[in-house]
Amino acid sequence: MTKNLTAKVLIIIAVLIFFLFGIFGIPKSFTPAGLLASMQERIHLGLDLKGGTHLILQVQVNDAINADSDRAIERLKDDLKAKNINYAEITKPNPQQNPELISIKGVPPESISEFRSLVADRLPDYDLASGPENSFTLIMKPSIVKDTKTKAQQQAIETIRNRIDQLGVSEPVIQEHGLGDYQILVQLPGVDDPARVKEIMQSTAMLEIRQAIGGPYNSEQEAMQANGGILPANAVLMKGHPSRERGADEGQEHRCTGPGKSGSVLDHKQGVGGQRQRSADGRRGAR
Repeated sequence: MTKNLTAKVLIIIAVLIFFLFGIFGIPKSFTPAGLLASMQERIHLGLDLKGGTHLILQVQVNDAINADSDRAIERLKDDLKAKNINYAEITKPNPQQNPELISIKGVPPESISEFRSLVADRLPDYDLASGPENSFTLIMKPSIVKDTKTKAQQQAIETIRNRIDQLGVSEPVIQEHGLGDYQILVQLPGVDDPARVKEIMQSTAMLEIRQAIGGPYNSEQEAMQANGGILPANAVLMKGHPSRERGADEGQEHRCTGPGKSGSVLDHKQGVGGQRQRSADGRRGAR
């Protein structure tokens, strides 16, 4: 009887030690403060117990559609110019409510056949519908609209997650919010500064690649003098900083030094930029 009781006591003690280890781990010290600190490191309280920041974000998915249709308009104008096809105007009638619609007016009757072929070849993500008086409407295909909006939400979640990592929050909740269309639920236990959270999430960075059409110059005055006192209508002056820059024509490196110095005159038209990318994935493969 005594042996059975001793065995049961030992088993109970072992189970208690096991669960205490799960709660406290190996504390740095066995003082009350040390045990409390170990317990707080091991047990992560949720938003309901610990408090924190609770946000529901609405993804502006129409911005992604607008960016795509803007690229389509720019591409279409360039292609029509290259093919010598005239038109009166190319616009988006309602970019806020219907960013997927593009209106083309004034295509000459003799160019309609070539215009249709060009659209089918260059803009496969759009359907073309004819209207009165040689007008046409480009409509982004519903499957492309849905896919673009979904990708915009997924990219927003990934971007927010990367930025929230700066706060060092343990076990944040960043996921789709099922109660609305294209919404994101953000829960940050222990973070009681929503203004700081919003500042981090709303900060943006955009890479742009533009063609240099002049410079580099050592000052803004030098850049203006080289262009007759006024920059071309299709150009902007990019401010420089202490770094090496490559000349546009001779291909030699120049150093633009000192605060406030100017760099190069760039084409106003963006060559490659973040707004032009629908998606980007990193992959490793054989070359």
